[in-house]
Amino acid sequence: MSLTAALERQTGRLPAELTSFIGRKTELEQVRHLIDDHRLVTLTGPGGVGKSRLAVRTAGLAQAAFADGVAFVALSGLTEPSLLAQTICDALGVTERGSDPAIIRLADHLADVRLLLVLDTCEHLVDECAMLTEAMLRAAHGLRILATSRQPLDVMGEYTFPVAPLDRPGPGPGGPGAPSSEECDSVKLFTERAAATVQGWTLAHADREVVIQLCDRLDGIPLAIELAAVQLRTFSLDQMLSRLGSHLFQVRGRRTSLQRHQTLRATVDWSHELCSAEERLLWARLSVFATDFDLDAAEQVCSGDGLAAEQIVEVLTGLLEKSVVQRADRGGRVRYRMLDTLRRYGADRLAARGADEESRLRHRCFDWYAELLRRARAELSSAAQVRWLEWFGCERDNIRAVLGQVLPTADEEAIREAMGALGRFWALNGILGESRHWMDRLLEERDTTGPGWSEFLTIAALTMTLQNDLDVSGELLERALAQARAEGDRDGVAGALAGKGVVALFAGDFDASLHLLGTAGEQYGETGDDLFILLTRVFQALAYLFKNDLDAAIAHADRAVRLGEERGELWARSYGMLVSGLALWLTGDLDEAMRRLRRSLRIKRDLNDGLGVTLGLEGIAGCLCSRGEFVRAAMLLGASDRLRESTHTSWFGPHHAVLREIHIDQAVNALGQERYRAAFNDGEQLPLPRAIEDALGESPAAASGKPANKSGSDSHPLTERELQVASLVAEGLSNRDIAERLTIAKRTADSHVEHILAKLGYSSRAQIAAWITAQEIPLS
Repeated sequence: MSLTAALERQTGRLPAELTSFIGRKTELEQVRHLIDDHRLVTLTGPGGVGKSRLAVRTAGLAQAAFADGVAFVALSGLTEPSLLAQTICDALGVTERGSDPAIIRLADHLADVRLLLVLDTCEHLVDECAMLTEAMLRAAHGLRILATSRQPLDVMGEYTFPVAPLDRPGPGPGGPGAPSSEECDSVKLFTERAAATVQGWTLAHADREVVIQLCDRLDGIPLAIELAAVQLRTFSLDQMLSRLGSHLFQVRGRRTSLQRHQTLRATVDWSHELCSAEERLLWARLSVFATDFDLDAAEQVCSGDGLAAEQIVEVLTGLLEKSVVQRADRGGRVRYRMLDTLRRYGADRLAARGADEESRLRHRCFDWYAELLRRARAELSSAAQVRWLEWFGCERDNIRAVLGQVLPTADEEAIREAMGALGRFWALNGILGESRHWMDRLLEERDTTGPGWSEFLTIAALTMTLQNDLDVSGELLERALAQARAEGDRDGVAGALAGKGVVALFAGDFDASLHLLGTAGEQYGETGDDLFILLTRVFQALAYLFKNDLDAAIAHADRAVRLGEERGELWARSYGMLVSGLALWLTGDLDEAMRRLRRSLRIKRDLNDGLGVTLGLEGIAGCLCSRGEFVRAAMLLGASDRLRESTHTSWFGPHHAVLREIHIDQAVNALGQERYRAAFNDGEQLPLPRAIEDALGESPAAASGKPANKSGSDSHPLTERELQVASLVAEGLSNRDIAERLTIAKRTADSHVEHILAKLGYSSRAQIAAWITAQEIPLS
């Protein structure tokens, strides 16, 4: 997903519905009104009854009533209760602010918004969800929460709405079993899913009574009906009714108040029994993945002990055909997932196979990710950086879940290497709160005083430094330096010295910072491939910038850029461009400063680097002030301030704020407080894509020197670049082909297509092509 989409509160956007939504008209209307009248509405009911689908559809209908939109947070894959607040921060685009806990940042962010927050699947975190929900509602008067859970949260003011199964068959006008004027919802669902399963299948009049009995036996539970419908590949309707009916009543001797729970369990049991032995085994083993996964992971983690790696494709296909596993592609990559109910069922089956097997599988899963993280670390400062960042975006939840399960017991070398790589990923993604969580846990649960721990201690200290927790980070760096020297670890010594240099930078001792960073740079040399080498150069340039030694700042920043270019790296290199652009602005070389700042901003946009975009917008605003374009500058400052609320500028330390004050003072002095505030407010409301385009000089407003038009009153809402992309979509090109044609990153092409669909209100590429034709815009 693109940064701009994320920061338009689409990080937590509503998930796409893969199948049609059937029935629930009355419930939709009721829940929609309940959201208006109650600040917390919890949809309750057994697994598979349709709580999540109802919540998503209702939120979509309610979206227009909330000025700040709707955010969706899926909690089914979260196994660390202490990361609940951080997970919601991630969904809302609220990232780091020094060492502030996630709950504080979340409360501050929500204080002035009018937002509908959907918390999906709360039951396994019910106590934590209850406490956090109550805290959020107290902090944010414009917040509404729609939760789904198998049990109420029991929070004061909560309105609990039990989600009933779909309507079950009733007699038609001709008596029981006769066709009614309109089929009930459960029969409609079975009919549609059956037609999707068996090509050409339709509900014949002679079969209607059997389908009615099936839906009745399944209590109208949507998941149970869908699992039954897929069995038409194997059985006739009569066979299904016979097998399903006897199975249900065999498993449960009588019906109780928990009937619906029992019906679903019995239906899943039945589906499980219809699987081959290999499919049952794979079902259990796949439950080790907290969210979606790819084929390589399934083959490497789930094979062995009765299931050969070469069998996985065939067995996985069988589970797909039975709707136990679903396709869940992301970013053009084929991935798979299980519904939470089915994943938990698989986890129960895995546990039933014994604690030893369960532990062995989880450690095998960790070993798989640890090996990929080891490879990623070696390539993060190369041209493979973007690919690895995309990979981490897909696998973050799976890594988080398995890490929490094996942290105390995993092989020491593997956990050290994994945490070293993860520390880099967390830094590149700006998720320092989660990084701190895991660093603290490892420090508490493992002995880190022995050989080999120096790098981990340095990374943990850097995380704490960026949160401005300088005392604790200083102590860890002393330990790291002593251990590295004792082991003769040259890179470990360099890393610890660089970390101490960053601490000095944040503390305002620029001379000490330069000495330490310079010594670290000499230790590193320029031949290594570690990201820390590039970061050391960037921090050196920053220290010179804050000392007002602008020539030295430019020289060291350019050195970082050169090293990054040689390696094909983008993230640290673009920070080097940013620092050199700021230094050039202070020297008065506005044209070259603007060129470098814009190059940096383009890369930061493509990398989804919210902090980098914030800094880039502010730097360009400074150049515009120096050119006398104060209104545009004030608008960019407003746009960056909105973004700052979710990112904050920890990478450049507390002294960077002085540069921002220069921009603000210049604009206020030129425009007066009232005009400045009006332009600033316009910038806060400006869609982020428009703000970035204006900063890059790509918008008509930038070309004319006039402020961007936030109302979008053009004849069409697309930018020139989006028109190019839309034309290529109309030619039938894939996003990857578009990226190659325009020489941009694939994720940038993905982002453009997302924006085009959103702006035009479309859901398919075919609609884009039709729109291009109707506009009579020539194809590229």
